[in-house]
Amino acid sequence: MGLCGSKTQPMPSQTTTVATKARTKPINRDTVKSKQELRHKEKKDKKKKTQLKSTTVPVVQRKEGSKLTDTSDPSKNKVSPKEAARLAAEKRFQETNEKYNKGELGKKLAQERAKSHKTRLMEEAEKKHAERERENMIYD
Repeated sequence: MGLCGSKTQPMPSQTTTVATKARTKPINRDTVKSKQELRHKEKKDKKKKTQLKSTTVPVVQRKEGSKLTDTSDPSKNKVSPKEAARLAAEKRFQETNEKYNKGELGKKLAQERAKSHKTRLMEEAEKKHAERERENMIYD
C-alpha cells in the first residue's frame, strides 16, 4: 500500500519474535479413543445388569383338570400373520388355477404356459422345415 503520514510502520529493527511452545508429549489419539470406548463399555455393562435384574420368570399356571370332550388346544389354531397371508395366497392361487383349467381351452393354455422357451423355438423350427419341404415337393 501507499505511504500515509497518519500511520506508523514498525521499523525493521523493532520486529519481535514469538517463541512457540514445544510439546513434550505428542497427543496420542488412540488413547483418547480407547478411553471413550472404555466408558461406552462400562455404560453397556450397567445397562445389561439392570436389564437382567428387571427380567422376571413367567409364572407357570397349572390346570387342575381337563375336559374329555374338548381335546383340541385353541393355541394350536393360532397362526402368525405372515403364515396366514401365505396360506391365503396359496388358496387363492389354487382356486384361480381350478377355475381357468376346467375347459379344453384352459387346459391348452396351461400346456402352453408350461412350455419353456427352448421347446417353443424347436417347434417353430420344425414347422418352418415342414413348410419348406411341402413347397419344394415336385408334382408330375
